[in-house]
Amino acid sequence: MNLKKEIINATSEYFEDNLDFLKLSNTSKKYKSILEKISDQNMDIEKGRNDIYFDNGKALGTLWAALCLDDISRTRQFIRGIDKAIKDKIHSQKPLHILYAGTGPYATLILPFIFRYSNQDIKYTFLEINPFSFKMLQKLILKLGLEDYDITLVNEDATKYQIDPKNEPDIIISETMQNALVKEQQVPIFLNLMNQIKRDVIFIPEKIELSIGFNKAGVSIEAPKEERFHKEIAVFEVSKEAVFPLNQVKKQTVEEFSFEKKQIVIENEKLKGFNHLLMITEIQVYKDEKIKINDSGLTTPIFIKDIPENLKSSIVIDTQYQISSEPKLDYKITFSDTL
Repeated sequence: MNLKKEIINATSEYFEDNLDFLKLSNTSKKYKSILEKISDQNMDIEKGRNDIYFDNGKALGTLWAALCLDDISRTRQFIRGIDKAIKDKIHSQKPLHILYAGTGPYATLILPFIFRYSNQDIKYTFLEINPFSFKMLQKLILKLGLEDYDITLVNEDATKYQIDPKNEPDIIISETMQNALVKEQQVPIFLNLMNQIKRDVIFIPEKIELSIGFNKAGVSIEAPKEERFHKEIAVFEVSKEAVFPLNQVKKQTVEEFSFEKKQIVIENEKLKGFNHLLMITEIQVYKDEKIKINDSGLTTPIFIKDIPENLKSSIVIDTQYQISSEPKLDYKITFSDTL
C-alpha cells in the first residue's frame, strides 16, 4: 500500500459520525506510526524538547508538538471541524486557500485532507516558527511526493507574519494553545492574522471561551463531567464576533491590543454544594464540532481556589487576559466582606 492510501485509510475514522473511542485510539496510533516512519527522526533530543520563548508566549518544542496527536478528542474534533469548513468554502472559492499557522513537524490537522482533494482544488500555506519542526515538515512533504501540490512552506513567527493581500486565505487554522489559554501564542496569532483579512474568512477554532465555574463537593472523580463541573459565567472569549465586532471602526494591532477588565460577583448562595473555584475552557472548532469541558487536555478545568465551607460572603472576581511572555487570564479573588 502506498503512503497516500495508508494515510487516507488511517485517518478515515476521524470522519465517522459515530464516536467509538477504541477505534479512534487505534486510528490515532496508526496515523502517528505512519508519520513517525516517514519522518524517521528522533525528536527526544535537546533541540526537539526545547520550547521557543517570545515576548508574547511560547512555541512548543518539536517533541511536544508531535505528541498533540495523542489527544484523540482534540484531533478528531479539529479534523471534523476543518472538514466542514472546507466543504462550506470550496464550492464558492477555487482554488481554496488554507493557511495553517503552527503546523508542528507533521501538519497533522490538515494532512488527512491533502489526498482527499485534487491538487487543483486547494492551495496551502504552512507556517511554522520552530526550525527543527520546519525541517521535519519539509522532509515530510518531500517523502509524501507532494511537489505537485500548491504548498508554500514559511518558517516565520505567526504573530508577526504579514499576509499577502493578493493571496488572502479563505480558512485559517491555528491550534497553538493550552487549557485556559496559558503560555502559548494562540491569542496573539489570532489577533495578528485576523487583523489583516476580510471578515468572511473562517478561523479555526471559531470560538474559545473561558469561564468561571465550580467543582461539586463529594462527587467522585470518575463521575460524568456533567455531575462534577458547573459553569457559572463566561469571562473571556476569542472569536471574530467578540474581538473584531462589526461596528468597530479601526482594528488594533497585537501591540496595541488590550482586553477589557471584567468583574463578576458570585453570591454565597450559589456556592453551596461546591468546594473549588475553577477556570473552564470550551472550544467551538467550527459550527457543531466542539470540545466540551474535560473532553480533552485543552479543556481540562484548572483549579483556582478552595471555596470555604459555610461561606457567609459573596466572592468578587476581577479578570483580564494579558498578552506577555507568559500569556494568561489574570484574576484576583476577594470576599465581599473584605472590600
